[in-house]
Amino acid sequence: MAKKKKKKNKAAAAGTVSGPVSNPKLKEAIAALKEGNSPEKQLALQAALKEARLLAPCAVDGPKPEDGKPVSVNPSSVRFFLINTNDGKVFFPAFTDPEEANKFRGANDTGAQAMMVQTIANYDRMLSDPKGPAQGIVINPGSDSLVITPALAALISGRLQAPAEAGKAAPAPANAPVNAVYSEPAVYPTRMVNTLYDWCCEKPEISRVWLKQKRTGMELAFALFVEADTKDEALLAEMTEVCTPHAKEVPVECVYVTDHLKENVIKESVALYDRELEL
Repeated sequence: MAKKKKKKNKAAAAGTVSGPVSNPKLKEAIAALKEGNSPEKQLALQAALKEARLLAPCAVDGPKPEDGKPVSVNPSSVRFFLINTNDGKVFFPAFTDPEEANKFRGANDTGAQAMMVQTIANYDRMLSDPKGPAQGIVINPGSDSLVITPALAALISGRLQAPAEAGKAAPAPANAPVNAVYSEPAVYPTRMVNTLYDWCCEKPEISRVWLKQKRTGMELAFALFVEADTKDEALLAEMTEVCTPHAKEVPVECVYVTDHLKENVIKESVALYDRELEL
């Protein structure tokens, strides 16, 4: 029996998993989003994530989770693995099923000893830890690479209310429609952000850029707020052109920052591009 147990632990250490974890609704919602974004598709994604059981690569001191099955372990003995993006951000990797986990394990030697089943509520607790380094979750990295922001994780888990429900929706700028609401993107446009970041690095006049999701009724858009040394409308037009092919068919709106926007919309948000950090 001891020999058999050792063999199982060795398989877990190799990061190869199989078993009952499957998320057909989540995979269907992700596939739908790849074809184009919409409020209905985002709601379907949120509903699927609320029920999802995701696989998280981790190292466990002591008894290890096997085959994607939950196991009772001391939380202090679990060390969840993180991945870094090219722009310096840190995320928790999560997988919809053993096939996706094994695919990633085959191409990226994370050294994971096990795959532990996690829910969106589990991730929300880790993301809300002020000492935690992660800035979100990446579902099926290298395949779907769907980024879930901390704000969306908190919303799905029920820890936070949607802005409209909580009465904390950011007011729109004075020249915007009265029913426009700004929030963190429910689905992070990773490719668009990476492309925009590289483009900004070649534009010395740009100081900072912030990204928000804008909702006007049932219409969605990505709103980019630009701080620059000079305000040239041609620069905004070029930025829109750069971002649009990677915006998941969501309209892109670019405007220069004003005091009103800083106070009422941007607030304490972290810029996706900061010239000072780049230097």
